Amino acid sequence: MRVPVPHWPSVFGRARADAGPLLLAAAVVAAITLLAGAVPPMLYATADDAVRDAIRRTGADLRVHSRMERDDGLGGVRVRAPRLAEVVDDFRGRATDELGPGLRAVLHPPVATVTSPTLKITDGSVLRTFQLAYLARDGGPDVTWIAGGPPRPSGSETAQMAFGAPPWPVQVGLSEAQAAALRLRTGALIPLADDQGNVKKVRVSGIFRPRDSADAAWRLLPALLRPVPGADGVGSTRFAGLLSRDSLPDARLAFGQDELRRTVWFTPDPSRLTWDSVPSIFAKVVALKAASGSSAARDGSLKWETRLDGVLRDVRSQVGAASAQASVLLVAVLAAAVLVLLLAADLLVRRRIPALAAARRRGMSLPVLGGELLLESAVVALAAAAAGLGLARLLAPGVSWAWAAPVVVAAVAAGPGFGTIAAARATRDRRVPANRNARRWLRQTVQLRRAVLEAGVLVAAAGAFVALYQRGVGGGVLPASAPALGALAGALVLLRALPVGTRFVLDRALRSRRPLAVFGAARAAATSARVLPLLVLVTSMALASYALTLGATTGQGTAEGPLATGLLRLAWASAVTLPVLGLLGLALGAAADAPQRWQTLTRLRTLGLRPREARWVAAGELLPPTAVAAVGGPLLGVLLARLTFGSLSLHLITGAEPALAPPWWWLGLVAVTLLAAVAVVVPVESVLRRRRRLSEVLRAGDG
Repeated sequence: MRVPVPHWPSVFGRARADAGPLLLAAAVVAAITLLAGAVPPMLYATADDAVRDAIRRTGADLRVHSRMERDDGLGGVRVRAPRLAEVVDDFRGRATDELGPGLRAVLHPPVATVTSPTLKITDGSVLRTFQLAYLARDGGPDVTWIAGGPPRPSGSETAQMAFGAPPWPVQVGLSEAQAAALRLRTGALIPLADDQGNVKKVRVSGIFRPRDSADAAWRLLPALLRPVPGADGVGSTRFAGLLSRDSLPDARLAFGQDELRRTVWFTPDPSRLTWDSVPSIFAKVVALKAASGSSAARDGSLKWETRLDGVLRDVRSQVGAASAQASVLLVAVLAAAVLVLLLAADLLVRRRIPALAAARRRGMSLPVLGGELLLESAVVALAAAAAGLGLARLLAPGVSWAWAAPVVVAAVAAGPGFGTIAAARATRDRRVPANRNARRWLRQTVQLRRAVLEAGVLVAAAGAFVALYQRGVGGGVLPASAPALGALAGALVLLRALPVGTRFVLDRALRSRRPLAVFGAARAAATSARVLPLLVLVTSMALASYALTLGATTGQGTAEGPLATGLLRLAWASAVTLPVLGLLGLALGAAADAPQRWQTLTRLRTLGLRPREARWVAAGELLPPTAVAAVGGPLLGVLLARLTFGSLSLHLITGAEPALAPPWWWLGLVAVTLLAAVAVVVPVESVLRRRRRLSEVLRAGDG
C-alpha cells in the first residue's frame, strides 16, 4: 500500500495565506501552556513552604519521657546514682533509635531534660516559684561562669540516704538575670519548700552567662535564663536553677522516687521538611504514639507526646484544599482556552473552504487532506507549547505537562477535524430531497444530534455538581470541573434563549418605521444560532466572574500564608486571562461572520445606506450576543460561586468560613469592557472592508 505524501506547495501556501489565524492560535497555546505548566510546580513549591511555615509557627516538638528507675538500696535506704547523667544519655539514645532514619533526618539533635516539681520560694515574696532543671545534648548548650563555678556533688559516689532523713543538699547554678532578681550570690542558700511545706536545701554554686542565648535548647526551659512571668498562674513568676552532671544525682535524692521527670525533646528542622516527606513522617509519628506506653505505667517504657501529627494533618488538609481550588481555576482557564481554539479553528476553516473544496475536486483524498492539515496544526501547536513550557520552566521551579495537554490536543485536532468535515460537505453529491417530509426528517435529525450533545453537557455538569457535593473539591477532576461545566451548561441555556429573543426583536422592528433597526435585527436573528461564539463569550465571562468572586471572597478573610497568597495570585491571574479570552472570542466570532455581514451591508449601500448607518447595523448584529454574555455571564458566575463555595473548603485557607463577597464593581467593569469592545470591532471591520472593490463584494459566492 502506497503511503500518501503531502503536497508540500499546498501545505506551505495555506500556511502563508492564513499566517494570522495560525499565529493567533499559537499565541493562545503558548500563553495557556505557560500558565498551566507553571502553576502546579509553583503550588508544589508553595506546599513545601507551607509545611515549613506551619512547623515554625507551632513548634510541634516530639517529647518522650519515662519514669526513672528506683534507687532503693538494702536496709531501707536510697542509694546515690553517680552515673545518672549517663543513664539520661542512654535514655536519649534509646529514644533516638526508635524514631527511625526517615523521621530522625528531619529533626534537630535531641535535647534531654530532667526537671523537678515546682517549688515555692519562701522568702516572703508573693507567688514566686523555683524549679531545678538539667539540660543536656551533644555539644552544649555552653555557659560561661562569671562567678563561682558549676554545681558540684554533695556526696560521695557510694553515699546513701535513709528514708525520712533531713533534706539532701543539692547545688545549682543561676543565670545573671536570675541572681539579680533573687538578690543571691555564690554560696547562698535558696529558701525553698514544696507544696507540703517540706524544706529543700538548694545552694547557689555559681552564676553563669549563656554563650548563645538564642540556642534552641534554652527554649525548652526559658526560666533557666530569665524569670518567666505567668508560668505557674496569673501573677506568678518562675525561676530555675541549672543542674550539672555532677549535681543531678543529688537532685534525685532531694526529691521523691517519682518526682523528677526526664524528657527527651526532638524539634523538627523546617529546612529539612518537604511536602513529599509529610506522609512518611505523619505515619511514623502516629505509629510512635500508638505504641507509646501508658502514662500510668510504672515501668520505664517510652511515652511519646507530640502535636506534630495534628500539625501535619492540618497542613495536608490545607495543601489539599489549595491544590483542589487551584485545579478549579485551571480547569476554568483551560475550558475557555479550548473553546477559543475551537472558534479559531472554525474561522480558519471558513476562510479555507474554497481552497479545500478545490483541492478535493482536483482529486485529493480526505486522508491526504486531513494529514496535511494535521501536520500544519501539529507543527504550530507543538512549537507554541514548547515555547510556553520553556517560559514556564524559567519562571517556575518545574513544569507540569499534564495540565497543558488538553490545550495542545485541541489546537492540534480542531483545525484538521473541522477542515476535513468542511471539505467532505463541500464536495459531497448528496442532494436535497424533494419530499417535504424527508426534508423535515433531515432537519429533525440535525436538531436531535444537537439536543443529544447538549443533554450530554447538562448531564456531565449535574454529575460534576453531585460529585462536588458528595466528595468535596478534592475528589478528582470531575468535582473540580463543576464550575466550568456549569458555565458551559448555562451558556447552552442562553444559546437556546437568544434566537427566541432576536426573533421577538425582529418582529417588533418589522412593525416600526426604522429600517436600520430592521436590518440590524435581521442580521442578529440570522447569526444568533451560531454555537461557538456565544459559548466562548458566556463561558469566559461566567468563569471570569467566578474567579473574581473567589479572589475577593478568599482575600476578605484570609490570614497571611504562602498557600493563601498563591491561591489569590492564581485567582487574579485567572480573572485577567478569562476576560482576555472572552474578548478574543468576540473578535474571532465577528471575523467569522464578517464576510457575509459586510457583503449584505455593501449591497444595502447600493440602495442608499450610508457608511455610518452600515456601522450601526453591524453593531446591531454583534450587540445581542455580547449583551447576553456581558449581563448573563457575570450573574451566572456569581450563581456558580454560591452553589460551589460551600464545597471548596475555603475555611482551611482563610481560617474561617468566609461569606460570599462578589466584587460587583469589578464584575461591572468586565461587562462594560466587553460591550465597549463592540465599538472597537465594528470600526476596524469597516476600515478593513472599505479597501475592497464594490464589484468584488457583489460577486455571487464571494465572501
